Amino acid sequence: MQIETDFFGAITIEPSEIITFASELPGFPDAKQFVLLPFGEGVPFWSFQSIDQPECAFIVTNPFWIDPDYVFELTDSAKEQLSIEETAQVAVYTTVTLREPFQESTTNLRAPFVMETKQRLAKQIILEDTYPNRQKIGSLTEVGGR
Repeated sequence: MQIETDFFGAITIEPSEIITFASELPGFPDAKQFVLLPFGEGVPFWSFQSIDQPECAFIVTNPFWIDPDYVFELTDSAKEQLSIEETAQVAVYTTVTLREPFQESTTNLRAPFVMETKQRLAKQIILEDTYPNRQKIGSLTEVGGR
């Protein structure tokens, strides 16, 4: 399947790579299906690219590389909506806002994307004031690096 992307132009993806949102993505009601596209080998960022709207793409990262103590509890309704039975079925991503200099870039720990990895269902959840929506990512430039 060929799609248009914001960062990579036209690319081919497999239908098995598609992530479907189980509920509306706040601010993007027409964007229901996405794909994760890596920015490169060992680079800790992906483009979370909408298949429905080529202009809709988010830079995301693994929040556990930013804050190893990052933890939150999903509600029972979120688990049910995403068909989550065990934590091994879950992937979490947070949006990144790139800034100059790079060390000033931030990630939004308050509103992660949670994905069930088998059925590839996702949902953005909004956490209470537990985490900031602008956590500096520091010198993170490669997987596991700080």
